[in-house]
Amino acid sequence: MSALAASFRTTLGDLVPGLLLVGIVTAAAFQARTLPGLSGLSPVILAILLGMAFANLVGVSEPCRPGIAFAGRRVMRAAVALLGAQITLADLMSFGWQGLVAVLAAVAVTLPVSHGIGRRLGVAPDLSILIATGSAVCGASAIAGANSVIRAREDHVSYAVAVITLWGTVGLFAVPLLGDLIGLSPVQTGIWAGLSLHEVAQAVGAGFAGGEAAGQAAVAMKLGRVLLLAGVVFALGRLWHRTPAPGEGKPRAVPEFLLVFLGLAALNSAGFLPEALRDLAALATPLMLAASLAALGMGTRFASLRALGAAPLWQGAATYAVIAALGLGAALVIG
Repeated sequence: MSALAASFRTTLGDLVPGLLLVGIVTAAAFQARTLPGLSGLSPVILAILLGMAFANLVGVSEPCRPGIAFAGRRVMRAAVALLGAQITLADLMSFGWQGLVAVLAAVAVTLPVSHGIGRRLGVAPDLSILIATGSAVCGASAIAGANSVIRAREDHVSYAVAVITLWGTVGLFAVPLLGDLIGLSPVQTGIWAGLSLHEVAQAVGAGFAGGEAAGQAAVAMKLGRVLLLAGVVFALGRLWHRTPAPGEGKPRAVPEFLLVFLGLAALNSAGFLPEALRDLAALATPLMLAASLAALGMGTRFASLRALGAAPLWQGAATYAVIAALGLGAALVIG
């Protein structure tokens, strides 16, 4: 037992420097939201940007690398699992069968179409699927979930987050403006926002810009897409072929964090999750996602992003056009 305890202390000691650094960058990301011009950005997005800036301008010392790797992999999976405590099946059924079809179509059509566009543009397969997943499902959270099974290069993860942030921000301003111009009702605008924007915060912001009814519609549609994250990640885990890292072993058919995600969603749908637990998950999830993406940002070099070229940006633009068209069509039918 003493040998086991000593091994645990050694492992924990190896992780502490990197985890402390990740914690500092994460705290800075949340604090940065109070600065003028940054309040509209998710702390998850700010965390990966600050992580990249730190790694490229200051540098990461060798003792920090084990803790950073732990945050980028283990903490990420735990954060995605906790998303299940914030959604219910009722979210997916808020607008009846038409809403269900719209949510399924937004994900099921956008993801393969986007990946196909990326491949035609010459985008690397793992970067292409990350952009497709982030655009189709729920932004950086979906990229984190997908990366937990495909294990993309860190610069590819960073670039994917940058792409969905750019085009999601464009949509944040475009959807309310265009909704007014073409005469959509507030609920229709909210449906369009929830079905087309990448980040939950972007969908909520664009929705509530049109009032309470529009905001609630946006939340319902967006959370319906989030609920499909488990299915998307499961499918990627089954279909994506990669060589396991040394010592990693064969990947499980169903990763444990997906089982936790589905279990929490089922319990929440049935009303069995205590409110205190749901509140705790709502507080912890963005912190953990920000920490994991800050860690991934620290493994990214600006030179490698420049080397990837503009093709991923064009994939993101084309993908947003596809999902925006699907969302607008659904809004016109449902609303």
